Amino acid sequence: MPESDTLPTGGYQTHQQHWVTWLSEYDGPGGYGRNSWDVDARSVYARLCNAYMIVYLNEAAGADPAAIRQTIREIFAKGNNRAQTEAKIARERHPWEGLTKLLFR
Repeated sequence: MPESDTLPTGGYQTHQQHWVTWLSEYDGPGGYGRNSWDVDARSVYARLCNAYMIVYLNEAAGADPAAIRQTIREIFAKGNNRAQTEAKIARERHPWEGLTKLLFR
């Protein structure tokens, strides 16, 4: 079972469904000028304020399960149930550069 399956899905059936829905609505009106098509993947990743999605994306890309488990433990231990703090923890442990290495190896 993927480690991210232990995380709340925010009302979606799966983290994958959450991610696909979030992306499909990304070009609509919203914060960050999201309706601009000149935004690259790195910027989209940086705008994620959901640690669970960051964990899911890295796990789906092939991140080490032990690293994913450690990130989840740290989110629950230090995140204080605050989305920005939790996302910061996830992003520090799984920065964009690490995700690209997994995706483009």
